[in-house]
Amino acid sequence: MSERVHNDDGTFGSKLTEQDVLKAFDYKTGPEEPMLTTKEITDALAEHFDIEVSSETVRRWLGEMESDGKVASKKFGASAVGWTALVGPRLADDVAAEADRRLEEEEFVSLDEA
Repeated sequence: MSERVHNDDGTFGSKLTEQDVLKAFDYKTGPEEPMLTTKEITDALAEHFDIEVSSETVRRWLGEMESDGKVASKKFGASAVGWTALVGPRLADDVAAEADRRLEEEEFVSLDEA
């Protein structure tokens, strides 16, 4: 699901990706607050990535991602829904390359070997 996004003002904006949504969870969740509302995710996308999308667009993405097992939701009360990521975002290419280099040079060991 990588279509152009329809902004609240009726214009089309930049593409929203699953990775953007997952990165929003990385920025805003933690042990004390493991869940986010759709509005909090929408706000994080605007604040951290300059992606202006409607809450409805984010809600549709979250529904697709939940079907794919990437996020989970929980209802609170009559209409409130909290969302949590079940997977992390992909590493940037340069970060992944550096991690691979360190692993090859045995600067650290993978968790599988620990």
